[in-house]
Amino acid sequence: MKQRITLLIILCMVFLAACGNRSKPAIVTTVSPWPSHAPDATPYVRLQSEASGMPSSETEQGQPEDYKSYEDIIHSIYAEEGNYYGKESELQMFRDLPQDEPYSFVVHTDAMLQGTDTVDDHIALAQKFVELGCEAKVKEMRSIEDGKEYTAWVTIITTTPSHFWEISSSLDEKLHIEQLYKSVDIRFDTVVWPED
Repeated sequence: MKQRITLLIILCMVFLAACGNRSKPAIVTTVSPWPSHAPDATPYVRLQSEASGMPSSETEQGQPEDYKSYEDIIHSIYAEEGNYYGKESELQMFRDLPQDEPYSFVVHTDAMLQGTDTVDDHIALAQKFVELGCEAKVKEMRSIEDGKEYTAWVTIITTTPSHFWEISSSLDEKLHIEQLYKSVDIRFDTVVWPED
């Protein structure tokens, strides 16, 4: 009897161990046009419902920083080059890309970062880049959270990095730039501009 119970326990342990191994996801690697030091993390896409004004920051002593404007916060967090700003690591990646090969960049106005944008804002921004000699498109993502439907958009510019830097001085406002992450391109699955 003890042998049967022992055998049953061993079989249960083997079965549970086998089930546990099946639940582990397979590791998938992809090739990216971006340099090897490009971040692997999927960026967070903020929906309009989550926008809450200016981000907060703290001093080294842990006290809240007293910023007068959104621009002050931007200057304290991001690096700038011409009329573009973004993470220093991403700006450096853009500098390290072959400058004469086309790549896709995501551009955001301050209103877009704060979640107060509309699809018309994205189309106007895309049209501005088309006038400056770039390819551009606006893509849309719809999601349902807590039974409510939300819509977000992204403006994607395709051009060579050298041309991208060159047209910076032609822009009338500073724009946040980042690489086009594959996960963003997949989630924003509907092209709304240009129309077919």
